Amino acid sequence: MDLFGDLPEPGISEAPVKLCEDNPDRDKSNTALDSMNTVSVNNCKRKAEEKNEDKPAKQKTSVKYKLSPFFAERQGERDEMQDEHVLLQDVTQQIPNLHPSVYRVAFFAVFDGHGGARASRFASKNLHKFLLDRFPKGEVSQVEKDMKKTMVEAFKKTDDEFLKEASKMKPAWKDGTTATVIVVVNDTAFIAWLGDSQAVLCRCKEDNSDVPIPLSTEHSPSVYEERIRIQKAGGHVKDGRVLGVLEVSRSIGDGQYKKLGVSCLPDVKKCQLTDQDRYIVLACDGLWKCFSFKECINFTNKILEDETLQETDGKTVREVRCQTACQKLANEAVLRLSADNVTVVLISIAKT
Repeated sequence: MDLFGDLPEPGISEAPVKLCEDNPDRDKSNTALDSMNTVSVNNCKRKAEEKNEDKPAKQKTSVKYKLSPFFAERQGERDEMQDEHVLLQDVTQQIPNLHPSVYRVAFFAVFDGHGGARASRFASKNLHKFLLDRFPKGEVSQVEKDMKKTMVEAFKKTDDEFLKEASKMKPAWKDGTTATVIVVVNDTAFIAWLGDSQAVLCRCKEDNSDVPIPLSTEHSPSVYEERIRIQKAGGHVKDGRVLGVLEVSRSIGDGQYKKLGVSCLPDVKKCQLTDQDRYIVLACDGLWKCFSFKECINFTNKILEDETLQETDGKTVREVRCQTACQKLANEAVLRLSADNVTVVLISIAKT
């Protein structure tokens, strides 16, 4: 039984990931070695095939979609930049004893700090390490089954370790942070999040129109399920905030609110990447206060289709346009009076 809430798939079916063939020169090398014998070439080939008959076929695999991350950040009107982000395109070398069927693990994240920058900085340096330390064992099908548990444990470990550090300080740190994390295993994305930083996927429909596919939802104290949990724990919600102060109902850190129902338990979903997917926008609420998902997709598409933007300084046209889209999204949020730090990550999805 699937543990995750799958996101909607496009109307057409997707072709399976293509696997590479065995080395075509292997039999030739065997033949060359046996050609010195008096046995015929055909017999040599047959013997080589019989010798290898019981050995499992060794298959090489490769990703179907190339993921290229871009980012932009603006401090805005805040006195301090409290956002952090992590962009790791391939961390397979950091995972010991990884099964050969897992040929790509990528990690992308945005952390939006509040009450200070210490929680977001701690999370940006450690959450991916805790996740990789606990990365599921076995072949890719087993990895996918275990990813929810692994991501939940990594979030909890990050929260526990930060609160230990915070409690040692005099006075104790009161920092907290949201966290929205995307882990891509081969060509399947797993999304885990806390708070109001969010992610949206741009997917092309059969009529060539682009639609936003939300990859996350906001954890707000105003949401019924969140408010009930807070009230049962002895807290209350005032003006859409926990105790009238904290704007999110789930976070890393915020030790003073943890006994009042503020949770470090993330929601987790998975999404199979398809040929119709163009990019993912992952951003803090400094962007989403000014853009709906649909507005963000429309704004980004205009820049990605701007023919005046061409390759420059060794960057391809696609790279120039994606980077420009990040910068203009962040700038526009500030111009729309976001009054918050703004971090925008765009993950381009392209067929290999």
